[in-house]
Amino acid sequence: MSRLPRSAVVALAILLAASCSRTGAETVTLEVVVLARSVAPGEPVRVVVTSPEPLLTLAGTFLGRNVSMLRTEPRVEGANDTREHWSGWAMVSLEQAPGPAVVEVEGKTPDGRRATGSLATAVVPKSFATEELSVASKYVTPPPEVEERLARERAKLAAIYASRSPHPAPVEPFVRPVPGDPTSVFGTRRLYNGEPRSPHPGLDLRAATGDPVVAAGDGTVVLAEELYYSGNVVIVDHGGGLFTIYGHLSEIDVEEGQRVARGETVGAAGATGRVTGPHLHWGAKIGNEPFDPMALVDEALFP
Repeated sequence: MSRLPRSAVVALAILLAASCSRTGAETVTLEVVVLARSVAPGEPVRVVVTSPEPLLTLAGTFLGRNVSMLRTEPRVEGANDTREHWSGWAMVSLEQAPGPAVVEVEGKTPDGRRATGSLATAVVPKSFATEELSVASKYVTPPPEVEERLARERAKLAAIYASRSPHPAPVEPFVRPVPGDPTSVFGTRRLYNGEPRSPHPGLDLRAATGDPVVAAGDGTVVLAEELYYSGNVVIVDHGGGLFTIYGHLSEIDVEEGQRVARGETVGAAGATGRVTGPHLHWGAKIGNEPFDPMALVDEALFP
């Protein structure tokens, strides 16, 4: 076997040394903070990460689910703050058992070094009420002729909730879409005519037909159409897997792809879809997991 010339060996050594300096053992330590009203079933968790230097990529995990991390800015930024800030949305599902939970994040710097951080927390127990309702059968069991339509709608919604858009991460509390009080409780286990159904995935807010409904936060409209159960509905994508839903509208005033600002009108309250009277159904999801939307107006998530 022929040997490399000495000049080639020296050049290779220099190249390897440079590579090691870029991808060597030095790891950037990330500061991880968890913001939530409570780390409990049905609650969103905002993961905030601070890096002492710029990152090329960053991803996270919480309770076995991926957390989409986005660059953001703190609400109050120090004059000499040269750190980089990221945030992402995670949540505790309605069925999550109490116990320890860890947020883990890992990224990479532009020169190839690893950046890691973690924070241990715990899920606390939470119980939900059960409500028994007697309603006409058409509100519970759809007729066979709409099954194909329902399948199309489920597939469309699943694709929307599986997307992760890079919109700027919100840094301030959301607003209520209508001023009316809730007439339901998020997560209530409902029995319709004695048959169990899925927990209530949002809030019913008191509103009269025609009352303006506003976007709870900045985002992009990803659905604005009539669905079988929800009637006229608007879904707003707030980035990183966070969505808010506005259902049973009498009017839709926005179009898919339109950017909306917090407090901007998206429609009018009504009684479309499978409901017995006018109100606004306000929902919120991280991916396809529903949570109590009132958490978004709480400054605990946006200190």
